[in-house]
Amino acid sequence: MSCDLTDPAILEAYQAIVSGTPTDWLILGYHDTRDKISLYTTGSGGVDELRANLKDEVLYGFVRIDDRYALLAYVSEHVSGLRRARALVHGKAVGALFKSNHVQINSSNLADFTEDKIRARMGLIEGPPTPDPSNSPVMPSSPVQDAAPRPATPISPAPVSATSYTEITSPARSGASTPRTERQLEIEAAERRVREETERQKRSEIAKRQKETQEREAREQALLAQKQARELERQRKEESDRVAREAMKRQLIEQEQLRGSGLSGYITIQTAGSPYWRRRFYVMRGQVMALYRDEDHRRGPSSELRLGGRVTNIQDASLEVLIPHSFRVDMYNGDTHLFFSDSTRDKELAIAGFMKCNESA
Repeated sequence: MSCDLTDPAILEAYQAIVSGTPTDWLILGYHDTRDKISLYTTGSGGVDELRANLKDEVLYGFVRIDDRYALLAYVSEHVSGLRRARALVHGKAVGALFKSNHVQINSSNLADFTEDKIRARMGLIEGPPTPDPSNSPVMPSSPVQDAAPRPATPISPAPVSATSYTEITSPARSGASTPRTERQLEIEAAERRVREETERQKRSEIAKRQKETQEREAREQALLAQKQARELERQRKEESDRVAREAMKRQLIEQEQLRGSGLSGYITIQTAGSPYWRRRFYVMRGQVMALYRDEDHRRGPSSELRLGGRVTNIQDASLEVLIPHSFRVDMYNGDTHLFFSDSTRDKELAIAGFMKCNESA
């Protein structure tokens, strides 16, 4: 319901007008905002120039005529009812800011903003002032601040009667409601509508935030449940793999003890510090993994890995090297060797072999 009048250009233009500079009028508007009022334009061509700059929207004008000041509130007929109601409230704030105004004229008709009619409302022309539109004032009139009689014109010294100058706020004929009473009722109704609309928007915003919070919490709960399910599945698989590898390890130990033969087969290896993959035939016996160029050339291994008590970690490496059936073996000295087998069973047998050789120490 309140408006923003913090634009520094507003007071600068106002001070220029009341201090007697050539600038004698200004126009304020909203610039497509809801509550922020800012300076549109200024000029030095008087009422006619101000009137020519009024557009089909809610605008506030301030003009100097002789040594008096008028505040004009123009609400175009094309403006919505809600904007009209809000303008009633904001007009009071503009009037409070421009304290030097002697009269406030509010209308939807540009014809009410001629210099003759404004002068009459100010008491600068002899005779009765031009009356307000009969039944639809659009803004509240501010109280007359200077009730002292003024000369009718610079030529005539005769003072204008107090009745003529204060017609805006003086009671009407007996039996009829005063224009101020009607305006005050309209202001109260407008303020009530704005308050109701503001409360409705607040309730709507609170409900929206509550719904967003509930939806976010539901998503977080779902993600947490999925994460917990994945972690549980991972743990189950690790336990299943561990049990299977322990069984394979025991079989390998028994096989080596009974037959004297170790685990053998083909595997591809990338040793620590090498960028190359090499396919080798391996034989695991005791604590050593011997690597041969192929199965038919086993007179002497091309290399050996001594494993007894030296392996610190064995884990899957398919995400690391993007190769199926791959795994990594970390050694106590910081070296890491990468392997991949031809099938899942070959991979599990090789891992069981590493475990057997490592525990044979």
